[in-house]
Amino acid sequence: MVARSKYLARFYAKKNPNEVTTVKVYSSQTITPNPSREPKTEDPNQAKNATQEAPLEQRYEKRYGSPQLTELYSLELPNSDEDDEPNDRLNSFDPPSGCEEISAGGKLEKFVVATSTNLMYLTVTKGSTQQFMKIDVNKKVSTLSKAREFIENMAISDRYATLYIDSKVGTIEQVVALNDGERQVISKNTNDRILGVRQGKVYLAEIENDELVKIKTTADLERMKENPTLKTEWEGSIPYPKTICALIGVEGQVIVYDNQTAHIVSDRQLTEVKLQGDENYVSADGVELIQLSKVGTSTLVELQPLKP
Repeated sequence: MVARSKYLARFYAKKNPNEVTTVKVYSSQTITPNPSREPKTEDPNQAKNATQEAPLEQRYEKRYGSPQLTELYSLELPNSDEDDEPNDRLNSFDPPSGCEEISAGGKLEKFVVATSTNLMYLTVTKGSTQQFMKIDVNKKVSTLSKAREFIENMAISDRYATLYIDSKVGTIEQVVALNDGERQVISKNTNDRILGVRQGKVYLAEIENDELVKIKTTADLERMKENPTLKTEWEGSIPYPKTICALIGVEGQVIVYDNQTAHIVSDRQLTEVKLQGDENYVSADGVELIQLSKVGTSTLVELQPLKP
């Protein structure tokens, strides 16, 4: 589920009531007469028409679809001073079979939206397999996966809708930019990971032994080039396990946080903020800390500025 501007997009998975359907099919069989049993003819046209089709044969076949249907809904949120109820709208895929293309039992792990084009990119993982997919403004579903490719993370350009991914194919790990069907390698360093994109900069993290040791940037261009120059913005050490969360704030600050601590890199300086809630989140712009605390059978939600 993701919110963009005044809209909330969500996916809903349900059992396919018509997983198995029975259809009527027809087949015909061409009968070629046995020359030894047919009278000879001198007319070539008559010989040409000697073959004939038997009556259509009718039979029934079972067709198997996906056991799961996935639907996309968008919720238009009213202004805070409006009393209108939000309009929760089903966005039908084109073709309708698109709702069957997301693996049954799969987990939607990564999901980003390009606000300038309304393109949606997502990864769905099931077991050891992964689908890398795109949904365009007409709700057409297409698959972008390369053979044996696994997408570990992704971020979208807020200017040009360029998608940046951490691509892994076998032992080869790269940061790749995708735009208009073209792929450009941003970094071939197997330790580099995409952090995010904000206000004309692409942020990469260099990870060694589950530690973030370097933050690098390059310009977010309309047409990215292969292996652009990467500028080192910060060096040090921040714990960076696979479960960590990271984002780029509106002021260009890099925020790396888990459920106990937020590490903030701003103006080449590292500061730490201890988090107090039972569950803690940071807003997408990096401005607010969202703390959830259990109080009896209720949950208290507290918003406060995220400051060092």
